[in-house]
Amino acid sequence: MSLQQIRRFFVTIILTIMLAITIAFDFGTTNSWAATLPTQSQTQIASMNRAKAVTKNIEGKAQEAIGNMTGDPKDQMMGKAKQVESQARNAAEDIKDQMKLKGRAKAVTKNIEGKAQEAIGKATGNRQDQVAGKAKQVESQVRNAVEDVKDTVQDILN
Repeated sequence: MSLQQIRRFFVTIILTIMLAITIAFDFGTTNSWAATLPTQSQTQIASMNRAKAVTKNIEGKAQEAIGNMTGDPKDQMMGKAKQVESQARNAAEDIKDQMKLKGRAKAVTKNIEGKAQEAIGKATGNRQDQVAGKAKQVESQVRNAVEDVKDTVQDILN
């Protein structure tokens, strides 16, 4: 074994140990990855896709750091590529989360419209507005139930 191979071996071991300690004790991060999860999912540790993204990001940072220490451009580029893949996975999850919120937002909007229309109907004595307002509130409840079913199915599939 050459001196350079021995040096590379020890650098790899030291970086691996440092990475393991950093992950285990959450050193060097200002925010944990779990804090970036959507509010509805904070009771869960993480979805599988988010966990894969975090894992890929850690792998990429470790590989890039090893490449920087050893001067290997292939490791540097592969590490950066893994980090980019991690960002893409997180972006896809963010889009999914926003889509979930759109359904909930429609339900809340419909509920507010219904309450307002019902209140106007009561104030003016217009029975038709009262009934239409109640119908919108029921529609809101149905939309929320549909979103609950979607969330349950999504949780089962993940």
